[in-house]
Amino acid sequence: MRCIAVLLLGLVLLGGCAGVELAPQPTSKVEFSGIWLIDFSGSDSVPDLRHRTGGKTSRRRVRGAVNREALKLFNGSGLAFVVHDFQVLKADKLDIEQGRDSMGVQYSPGVYRDISWGERQRGLWEVQAGWQENDLLVISQAKDLRVVEQFSRPSENRLIVTVNITADDEDMVFVRRFYRQPSLKK
Repeated sequence: MRCIAVLLLGLVLLGGCAGVELAPQPTSKVEFSGIWLIDFSGSDSVPDLRHRTGGKTSRRRVRGAVNREALKLFNGSGLAFVVHDFQVLKADKLDIEQGRDSMGVQYSPGVYRDISWGERQRGLWEVQAGWQENDLLVISQAKDLRVVEQFSRPSENRLIVTVNITADDEDMVFVRRFYRQPSLKK
């Protein structure tokens, strides 16, 4: 199953963001809403990508407060941008609310993120989100960076988020598995 997900993500990455046809709705009802807890034993451990030295220090002048601050904080490493902006890599808990045309995710630890189907600008990222059959794909691109998140529901109580990263001339795949928090019945 993991090999198939990695292969599919590789094909998406080869095709690039342009030309990827994502549907505005899944082929059948898929519900991601709920509280999801990390399955530590089934998930890939994610190294601290913020302190890697693979990135090149940029000496160019950068206009705009967001770009200047990002380069100042991360010293040019694309992987540092990824770990900062894609908190699913470190989250132990996801609280998801899904609507017809978007999904809100509260990452713990982390911040709230809104994912709207279609194309959007999110800070430094150009984002395309939509459906390939019953999987939600979120394709984010910035200069020399690409992250593809694939949200899958293999069963009612399981959620798999596969994160495929291309940054600093490296390709990495991390699989994060979650299970639905059992409801507390009174």
